[in-house]
Amino acid sequence: MQQALDKIIATLGQRAVLTAPRDMEKYLDDLQGVTVTQPMAVLRPANTDQVAATVKWCRANNLSIVPQGGLTGLTGAAVPTAPSPSAIIALERMNAIREVDLDNNSMTVDAGVVLSKVQSSAKQAGRYFPLHHGGQDSSQIGGNLATNAGGNNALRYGTARDQVLGLEVVLPDGTIWNGLRKLRKNTAGYDLKHLFIGSEGTLGLITGAVLKLGAYPYNRTTAFVAIASVEAALHLLRSLENQLGQVISAFELMSKAALEFGEAVGKNRQPLEQQSDWYLLIEAETSAKAFDLEDALMAALFEANENGLVQDAAIAQSVGQRQDFWKLREAIAAGFVDDKSAIKCDTAVPVAALPEYLRATADALTRYLPDVRPVPFGHLGDGNIHFNIARPKDMNAETFMQYRLQLSKIVDQEALKLNGTISAEHGIGSLKKHRFENVTGPIELSLLKRVRRAFDPDGHMNPNVSIN
Repeated sequence: MQQALDKIIATLGQRAVLTAPRDMEKYLDDLQGVTVTQPMAVLRPANTDQVAATVKWCRANNLSIVPQGGLTGLTGAAVPTAPSPSAIIALERMNAIREVDLDNNSMTVDAGVVLSKVQSSAKQAGRYFPLHHGGQDSSQIGGNLATNAGGNNALRYGTARDQVLGLEVVLPDGTIWNGLRKLRKNTAGYDLKHLFIGSEGTLGLITGAVLKLGAYPYNRTTAFVAIASVEAALHLLRSLENQLGQVISAFELMSKAALEFGEAVGKNRQPLEQQSDWYLLIEAETSAKAFDLEDALMAALFEANENGLVQDAAIAQSVGQRQDFWKLREAIAAGFVDDKSAIKCDTAVPVAALPEYLRATADALTRYLPDVRPVPFGHLGDGNIHFNIARPKDMNAETFMQYRLQLSKIVDQEALKLNGTISAEHGIGSLKKHRFENVTGPIELSLLKRVRRAFDPDGHMNPNVSIN
């Protein structure tokens, strides 16, 4: 093996090939704490040609390939979990903004560019990249695309898939597909980029992307709202859309339990005197400077209060207050990542089915384990609820482990009863692989497997992830 390592060192450089367990340790630190298989090496190419050479080297040495971005995923998709010998290909050194094209409203980037850098680079150019989630300071664009990340703005802007014009991908045999097209319209044949987006590194390794940009929404307002019920929240969303137009970018639902969890973790108190079972974080934004967005949202919320939809509301009066609102929301997710005993779910149902889903799931969970703590929160506007579960207060983490599988199954089953999904934005990875067939019918599953075999007949790409 040393002779083989010498060859890849000659290609990438000594510092780009890590083989000592101590050096590889941080590349195995998955947020979910999954059990990993020690890789033969962590390989850190600096450009697309080096990625292609690295993929060919892995194949020549019969090593499975695990593509890795910023390690912010929650399904065990970016660390080796299969028993076969493997190598991690980490793209952290590929971190260049290749081009910002203002006339085309696009940005071409390396896959290893951190999401927050894309956002700030776009803003410096007077443009906006709308993908936004709690891991943006460490997640990489390649990983966001490989998992089709959703985030807080999907209601208005869509998921990561909707932010892409073109891709560059190294295929499983080491050849490079240059699909870095900047076209806004192209109906010539199959749109291959959408196969790779959401594929979790099983069909190829994304090395670059052309991203869509828009005008920066300097006109933005944010509200924290207490609401009586999930039904009232849905009515409010449609009322705001009717009154304000398509300016609502985020519409985040938090249960009372979730808000209390976030307050405890983030040491940040919610701004309302009114106590409620449900809360909303609402954000509206537009680049139209002539539109008084704050007054419009305030008037709409006042009317909703008179109609009984809204119990109390506060509108952020400064950038700092807006950030405090969001810190409270993000503390919920961050706290669950830190609590390794907690169950983190990523379900979605049709938006109209959310009230039924939330009631039925909470009831089913507490019937199975009476003192368990359902903590639902998430993106109400697109139906994606993180129906997370905390252990009973008098139960230790080790005891709770024996209930985890059945509790997770309950959350999934209730979503599937309503034609929902078990993964709305985090992917399948290795953790949900055994449950994936519950989401798909036999014909769909067969098609997916055929696509994977067509691209990677030898099964080298992320072998324990998604489907086989």
